[in-house]
Amino acid sequence: MAKIPSFDKTRLRYGAHFSVMTSFSEKVAQLAESESMLTAAYNAFKSALDYEDGAIKIARASEYSDQILKEDTKRDRLYNNGKATAEMWVALGIEPMATAAQAVLKEYNNYKVETTAQYDQETGLMLNFLQPFEAAAMKEKLQTLGLTAVFEQMKIANDAVRSLISQRGDERAANAAFDIKKARQATDAAYDKLVERINALQVLDETGKYNTFIAWWSQEVARIKQQILNGNGNVNGNGNDNGNGNGNANPNPNEGGGGSSTGDPSAPSDPSAPSNPGGSTIVDGADEG
Repeated sequence: MAKIPSFDKTRLRYGAHFSVMTSFSEKVAQLAESESMLTAAYNAFKSALDYEDGAIKIARASEYSDQILKEDTKRDRLYNNGKATAEMWVALGIEPMATAAQAVLKEYNNYKVETTAQYDQETGLMLNFLQPFEAAAMKEKLQTLGLTAVFEQMKIANDAVRSLISQRGDERAANAAFDIKKARQATDAAYDKLVERINALQVLDETGKYNTFIAWWSQEVARIKQQILNGNGNVNGNGNDNGNGNGNANPNPNEGGGGSSTGDPSAPSDPSAPSNPGGSTIVDGADEG
């Protein structure tokens, strides 16, 4: 007698996992409507899947991340433009601009802010770099070089990055309860119990309704194994997913220190191996810490 076959759900990427489970849920819901003995198991599964959906949505890259990237790009551009302008005046050797430019470049050489560094690190270095320019003598030199507005805007952008990082941290702390790994595990456990119930009820069924459902889902499982677990990673048909499918977090790949880092210490290193995530709320991508 046919039974629903098992498959390694832990190997599915986060978006693919949610997509596959959603496809299963939509179909089995029709069966549960006409079979009271499935109601409790189905409701438990649907509740777990809904929680996983919520966890995935919260795990998306924070809206603050885009703002951080924007302000970081702005301060980097201003920082580099200020240096280029000072170097130009030194090269031209026209006084008093050349002397003022040398003083400005000395501060650049003292601090050497790395614009591709991790956000917090760059922010701290930038704070130290900008501090000498608060002195009256340095403000005068900036005015001589026409760089006053450049450095003012650099400070504003750097302060914005620091503030946004803090706000994003508060947001993450508030959402810490939505653990994507635990959510997946709960969905898988509820799925296994529901499948066990369907397989058991099929033995007693004389109408054939379970045979039809089991045949359909068995084909889906075979397709999942062939196309996702052992193939090119694409989900076709119901639950269309290419690894960033329905409900899958898709953070901005440019997030990272100075826009250069694509990794987050709090993100799973390999979304296709969710059993070994490094954090709880970031999935399938990067959200720079």
